[in-house]
Amino acid sequence: MRKGKLTMAWRSRLTGLAFFLPWIIGFVLLTAFPMAYSIVISFSDVRIKVGGTELSYLGGSHYRYALLQDASFPTDLLESLFLIVTGLPIVMVFALITALLLNRKFAGRALFRAIFFLPVIIMSGPVLTQLVQETDAMRLQMNYGILKEYFYYFNGRLFVLFMDNLVRTLWFSGVQIMVFLAVLQKIDRSMYEAASIDGATAWEMFWRITLPHLRSAVVLNAIYSIVEMGSVSSDPTNVRIMTHLLEVNRPYSYSAAMAWIYALAQLLLMGITAVVLMEKKGRRRA
Repeated sequence: MRKGKLTMAWRSRLTGLAFFLPWIIGFVLLTAFPMAYSIVISFSDVRIKVGGTELSYLGGSHYRYALLQDASFPTDLLESLFLIVTGLPIVMVFALITALLLNRKFAGRALFRAIFFLPVIIMSGPVLTQLVQETDAMRLQMNYGILKEYFYYFNGRLFVLFMDNLVRTLWFSGVQIMVFLAVLQKIDRSMYEAASIDGATAWEMFWRITLPHLRSAVVLNAIYSIVEMGSVSSDPTNVRIMTHLLEVNRPYSYSAAMAWIYALAQLLLMGITAVVLMEKKGRRRA
């Protein structure tokens, strides 16, 4: 190899960086500063005046109030985390099963792939807000009869809350399906042919060939799902944050503190999820 010539590995890295660069520029210019400023105002007393905003450092009083004195925020936070924790496995399993089905050869496969990815296109901004607020599939309330009354009797309010939002949880599976599908299409078909010749069943091929290739995609989809489900405008914690956003005596600051508490809780949840999934991956290899 001559000097000055780039290796294939470096070419691949630079190509990836070129595709990733617009996001990096957008994050630095449009997201990094608002994030840093929200941290500052969460520790401050904000006063809106004619000439602009005036900040007075308060320390962690907003955080202490949110966690120890606010009667509603801890409950909303637990409900939000419960919806994410219980919705995560359903989204992952649903996305994986759908991707496995869409990876098969059948008539109209491209059309079905587009249909399953369609919610990703329309589930943002005013469209999603309208779907959540109006009476439609996103607001579907199921009647579980005796089972629902049973869980209410044993203080199972969180379980019922999750089941009432089941349709909305399944709505957030489009990107995960596409990620799983992309990985499935890269698996060498000769491995399945060799396993079939050796007498392996479809179930054995799934556990020995398909699932090991999907390990990294599972971790990626799990983290993405946590972020996606936690950023919905109808989420209990997000509703609470928006309610206090323009509060007269503490505008922006208290909402910023609640937002960062929720963000840290999601980061903790993502870390736990990644550690658990990677640990299972390590055990499989061992």
